[in-house]
Amino acid sequence: MATVITSECINCGACEPECPNTAIYQGGVEWELNGTTHPPISNDIFYIVPEKCTECVGFFDHEACAAVCPVDCCVPDPKIPETEAVLLERAKQLHPETTFGADFPSRFRKDGAGEGTAPAAAAAPAAPAPAAAAAAAPAPKAAAPAARPGGRVEKAVKAPPAPKGPKVEKRFPGELQDDFEDLVDRLRRARSGGAGIVARLVAPLLLPVFGALPDGVKRRLEDAAGDRAIFSAAGATALNALVDFFLYPILFGVVGAVVLHRNVFSLKFDSLIFWGVVVAAVETAWRLRDGLFGGVPTDEMRLGPAFYGPLLVPLAVPFARGSHTRESGTIAFDGFYAGQFDEKRDRQRRYGEVYKLEEIGNGYFLRLEFPQRVPPSSVKEELGVPDEMPDYDYDLSLVNGSFVVHGKIGDPQVRKVASGAPSFPPDFTTRIALGRPVRGFRHRYRDKTLEVVLVK
Repeated sequence: MATVITSECINCGACEPECPNTAIYQGGVEWELNGTTHPPISNDIFYIVPEKCTECVGFFDHEACAAVCPVDCCVPDPKIPETEAVLLERAKQLHPETTFGADFPSRFRKDGAGEGTAPAAAAAPAAPAPAAAAAAAPAPKAAAPAARPGGRVEKAVKAPPAPKGPKVEKRFPGELQDDFEDLVDRLRRARSGGAGIVARLVAPLLLPVFGALPDGVKRRLEDAAGDRAIFSAAGATALNALVDFFLYPILFGVVGAVVLHRNVFSLKFDSLIFWGVVVAAVETAWRLRDGLFGGVPTDEMRLGPAFYGPLLVPLAVPFARGSHTRESGTIAFDGFYAGQFDEKRDRQRRYGEVYKLEEIGNGYFLRLEFPQRVPPSSVKEELGVPDEMPDYDYDLSLVNGSFVVHGKIGDPQVRKVASGAPSFPPDFTTRIALGRPVRGFRHRYRDKTLEVVLVK
């Protein structure tokens, strides 16, 4: 019978990289078989595709997903009973390149379980030994990994890496000859020029006014200034809230004197001042609710606008223009995590999804993160591949107003791991649309991070 994930799943993701058939998918993700894409079976928790599940027959003597599940929610599905022979045949269809010998591992053969179904599967023809020996005869290569009973392979002893020569800097069509640091300095200086305008106009006069703006506009002003000592969203909001404690009582007093014709020195006029203070206090509590009631740090708070803030947006647009930051790869909830499981952010790096594009001055600055670690899998253990991910090879190009990054694994051993591990493509292509045309770019690669300066 196929394996199913019950509703007790905590979305830790531990099971996904262990499946030899890529039968496990995250909730809401479409699944694929023979080039055809199908809608997700579950939108809330990880799920197993019955058409791809072999209960690890042919690969392990146990169900790998159940072995790593911290809450024991990977269980046999009583609605889909299947014999060892059926599961082995499915494994052959999913892995036509793999030869399953007569001694293939299976949970049906463990401790004498399912003995009635074992002979049918054991009748599968084994690979001809002479042909395999002949294929392995040429080439004085390192000794092959020793096979263990049950079809598993002992961990290979990895030879020490050969000494590397000096790394040659890569160049691509459209790449500028300018020094990378010089180009960055030019963008920063151009940004500083805009910050000088903001400093002269906003800081002394308009800072308390711009504090009334919506959070997104204030963040863009902060990016345009480039220095929180000149303008910060939190500081402007706090100063504006303080001003409102004087502004609202004055407005209420003016309305009372002009419209309601109340005497300024009467008790009825004092009540207008009181209600002005109350409105200012309620507005301030609402604007700072993330920090006051949710305990959110100041840098992460959503700093709400004043009641009149949206009316001031046109006034701030000239100062915020030219500031734009686009970030990808943010994980709202990372779920359960421990060292033996795959980190979800690194999984996004393997798809080229973790990057930040910042528009500064007369250009863009891009930072794209490459994967840091090889994900855990049985193939990785068998090949003796270390945890640290080797540097990716990459190609860069400008195509139709977009900057294209194509990354690929160069290490042949790691590519073998990628071929048998889920959520681990051997290469990726990331297209980043640019708001304005650029005349060229300059890049550098260090510490598994690609940095690119694009000049308009």
